[in-house]
Amino acid sequence: MYLVHARFRIASPAGVPDLLTELARQSLRVDDGVEHLSVHPHPPHQFTLGFYLLSQSLRDAEDHARRVCIRLLADAHWLPPTRLLSVGVPLVPPALLDE
Repeated sequence: MYLVHARFRIASPAGVPDLLTELARQSLRVDDGVEHLSVHPHPPHQFTLGFYLLSQSLRDAEDHARRVCIRLLADAHWLPPTRLLSVGVPLVPPALLDE
């Protein structure tokens, strides 16, 4: 299982929707393969979606999360104009890997 973060920026002056977590989860499809979705709003105009995905490789997980994000941006009419900034596995400091 991989945790993939997708960072977004909402066009100003709109802010992060109050029901972002609920609406993003409702936008997922069964075949998306997302085991869990976490949402981290970063006011005033950014948020991060954390996708927990079962995948064969890191690259496959990132590619899959990117496809889900692109579809989300195209289909989520509840979302103000938003741009996908990045998709990738968050980096873990080497010190944490040694523990």
